[in-house]
Amino acid sequence: MKSLKKLTLVFAFILASTFAFAEESNINFKVGAQFPDAPDKTGFDSAISFNFGADKYFTIGVEAGFGWVKWKDSGAATEIDGVPLQEVDKTNLYSFPLLAVATIRLADMKEQYGFMPYVTGGAGYSWTIFDNPDLPDEFDKTFSGFTWQVVGGVSFLLGSGSNMMFIVEAGWRSAEVDNSNNLQLDMSGPIVRAGVSFPLELSSY
Repeated sequence: MKSLKKLTLVFAFILASTFAFAEESNINFKVGAQFPDAPDKTGFDSAISFNFGADKYFTIGVEAGFGWVKWKDSGAATEIDGVPLQEVDKTNLYSFPLLAVATIRLADMKEQYGFMPYVTGGAGYSWTIFDNPDLPDEFDKTFSGFTWQVVGGVSFLLGSGSNMMFIVEAGWRSAEVDNSNNLQLDMSGPIVRAGVSFPLELSSY
């Protein structure tokens, strides 16, 4: 709980300080895939981020995400009225990362070539809900813990007169989360995403 309180203070400081930055700020919407280690499955990944620019090369902000990994395990086979049936257990993992993020952008390339490479690092906290109907009542379905990620990407202008940009990015997220039963779930793994970026104010680089 102490680490969570410290994290809350960090986010409050970021939000208070970044509103002072007036230029080169944006909001990003991204969807894609995640490849976590523990379930060894491919899942859905998404994020929304608010980035506040100190200048055209550097932003800091907040990113909130949602991830979903699901799979089925086959159980015992049975037969009813001559029809073969298979027992199936469905498991869903719902993840909610919340990160403070900082981005370095090669903004001069946007002016010259219409695209802009960037690197983003983030750190914060994430929660994962382990949903399976066969879990015992004493099992704590909520896992949580420190989370960090690093991604690199490129944003492209959508037309010469447009302020909106198309984003593609890939990176790594580290999230070894624990529950109150002293069990650990390793949701670390690669992430790939695509999306769009809108300026929070109309300005050009």
